Amino acid sequence: MLFRFGITPWLNLAEKDALKRVRISRFVVWRWFGIFVSIIRSLGLVRVEVKNPERLERKGLIIAANHPSLIDVVCLISRIPQATTIVKASLAKNWFTAPPVRAAGYATNDLGPEALEQLEADLRRGAAFVVFPEGTRTPVDLPNGETPRMHRGAAAVALHTATPVTPVRITAEPRWLTKDRGWWHMPDEPMTLTFEVLEDLPVDDLLPLYNERPSLAARRLNKRLAAVLFPGKGS
Repeated sequence: MLFRFGITPWLNLAEKDALKRVRISRFVVWRWFGIFVSIIRSLGLVRVEVKNPERLERKGLIIAANHPSLIDVVCLISRIPQATTIVKASLAKNWFTAPPVRAAGYATNDLGPEALEQLEADLRRGAAFVVFPEGTRTPVDLPNGETPRMHRGAAAVALHTATPVTPVRITAEPRWLTKDRGWWHMPDEPMTLTFEVLEDLPVDDLLPLYNERPSLAARRLNKRLAAVLFPGKGS
């Protein structure tokens, strides 16, 4: 509502440069998410801890995280002033969500190869690409020894742009805002969300394979990513 009736009309009148409008919109999203996180922390609903936060301050990052809770998206983007991401195409058509999605220049998941070019340009301009390779929240009942299915979007962007992946391992204890339970099923104590920003995963050694067999290179990078996001799971 704020974007539709306030920010978007004002930006269209006050700023003619499209790229500047996108940067301002992303800054507004960052501040708005930061205010929201401050409110839920002050109310005692969620505790948020970030390990190695300085690693998020670099420009042109590809940040890939696991997804244990609905709220971790907001918490992570609240740490990154110029974040971009991929959203469901339906959000770019929804009356409520379309204005901020379009204003912030987020790519939609129906663009195909065009999304790679858009994200590559964003990375060159210093934006950080935030992505949750699972595409949905991590199942609560994930069997021991198994890792969730990982989509190849983050790997494809990393290989296409020859950019390392910065993994962010998120833990939620106790779990809340999961996919299988309503938000009103609150835990007995506040959820603690811990964001551990890990060492970058290089992609240089996979680039020759990417040039010949892109899908295989993306699968191998995804396997490395799953190993650090879900330690002790899978093989």
